[in-house]
Amino acid sequence: MTERILKMPRLGETMEEGKVAGWLIKPGDRFRRGDAIIEIETDKTVAEYPALGDGILNETLASTGDVLAVGAPLARIDIGAGPDWTAADGDTDAEKPPSADTAPALETGLIETELEMPRLGETMEEGRIVKWLKAPGEAFTRGEAIIEIETDKTVAEFPALTDGTLVDILHGEGDIVTVGDAIARIRTVASHVPGPTHPAAPSVENIGASPGIGDHQPRAPIDSEHGPVRATPLARRLARQNGLDIRQLLGTGRRARIEKADVLAAIGGATIRPAITAATQDVLFAELPRGRMAYLDNQSGTGEPILLLHGFAGDRTTWATVAAGLRRAGRRVLIPDLPAHGLTEIGAASADDLSVDLEAFLDRVASRQSVQIVAHSLGAVAAIDLASALPGRVGCLDFITPAGLGLEIDADFIFGMANAKTPGEIAHLLRRLTVGRLELSPAALGELAQDLARGRLVALADSIVGPAGQTVDRLGRVNKLAEAIPIRILVGVEDRIIPWRHAMSVSPRVALHLFARSGHMPQWDQPGEVVNIILSGTR
Repeated sequence: MTERILKMPRLGETMEEGKVAGWLIKPGDRFRRGDAIIEIETDKTVAEYPALGDGILNETLASTGDVLAVGAPLARIDIGAGPDWTAADGDTDAEKPPSADTAPALETGLIETELEMPRLGETMEEGRIVKWLKAPGEAFTRGEAIIEIETDKTVAEFPALTDGTLVDILHGEGDIVTVGDAIARIRTVASHVPGPTHPAAPSVENIGASPGIGDHQPRAPIDSEHGPVRATPLARRLARQNGLDIRQLLGTGRRARIEKADVLAAIGGATIRPAITAATQDVLFAELPRGRMAYLDNQSGTGEPILLLHGFAGDRTTWATVAAGLRRAGRRVLIPDLPAHGLTEIGAASADDLSVDLEAFLDRVASRQSVQIVAHSLGAVAAIDLASALPGRVGCLDFITPAGLGLEIDADFIFGMANAKTPGEIAHLLRRLTVGRLELSPAALGELAQDLARGRLVALADSIVGPAGQTVDRLGRVNKLAEAIPIRILVGVEDRIIPWRHAMSVSPRVALHLFARSGHMPQWDQPGEVVNIILSGTR
């Protein structure tokens, strides 16, 4: 064993300290050069930091929330027989880049290779080059920032994974480049080149893999069936927030790139690209004894189908980002509109009504296969009732901020959404769901107001909230189910709708995941982490 100390890196010239926002791997996990291993918050941004070499995480020395000076110990790692790459992490005395006078002496044993646009987050499909921090001809050392990149979530400086020299810039500042496309040519020592020359966040395609040190598996393409989609980061963010599949939009920008105006036009009911196949985002309808249930189904994938159940006043579109991640991982995903919600024509007068049609729905669309259920908020009540009625058919239960485990609830939100009639009311209420900014277009808010004004949720709201709080109690059923099947609960500690501490009352057999920077919708605030947890329990 060759143990080394991983230190707090310097992610920018002005950075003097950083906050550990979260560990992306756990002790005992192996990682490859380029794998994101820790999320660090600086005075400017929050960024996933990649390993500069292969190794194993032995022990974390800093916890989530700790604020440490640059160079302070973060973890103990085993680097195996490979080169010691830890000296670059936050070491202000680390080797400086070779000067122009010494660069010619390094020519022997060097090769040229392409530097590709890295994947800096689970949802990132392309990035905009904000600034090159090195000019052609300049040398750099491993761990030194060489480029600043804007993603759909943040702006981050990107470090070199090895010593080298920037030979030629292929994309300039302001260019938007798809992940994996070449952005520059670099010269590095030949023995340092195996594997990719850029870091990539752990993708859902690789969850569960335990590669040996030095192993490398190619990343799956962005859209293996239809190819990458060109869109600006802002356009992608707006599409996700409004439940639109970016693949179905028509782009009017350069080289058919989808831009903000295209998304806004689609939200307002303008041009939408025809569905490529019936398995994309086309709404399907299942004819059931009590009426028609609307749902989405990609109709392909391995393992158990994953059934996603939305919460109160939601519908199938609230799962857009999570569903996309699960589909990229090769899973079949079923997303129905529950009774009284969305396009489903069946009503619901109480929480008990939400699960009544789900058994028939599964019989019709999943041929009596066992399923994994992921349910949010009030949808968890439907999931609990369904799993209790179908012993042996549910392989795993994942509850996100579940209802039915305690008394307290934001009654103003429930009754407000049930009785809302104007876009303004809805806009204010929706801001309670997430810690991030939630921006729906006027057209989307108007459409939602028109749907809620029908009053389909009034009876349901009256039945689930009484004068003292929640009238629905599913704690006993959850604890009983935990004796037979794996159950996990994901809660945001900043939840304003249902206190996260309700989850503390469940059986010790239930695994609990706390999201420090999430509210009632962890699947919106941290979709990549939610997808990773869901996939870690699949079979």
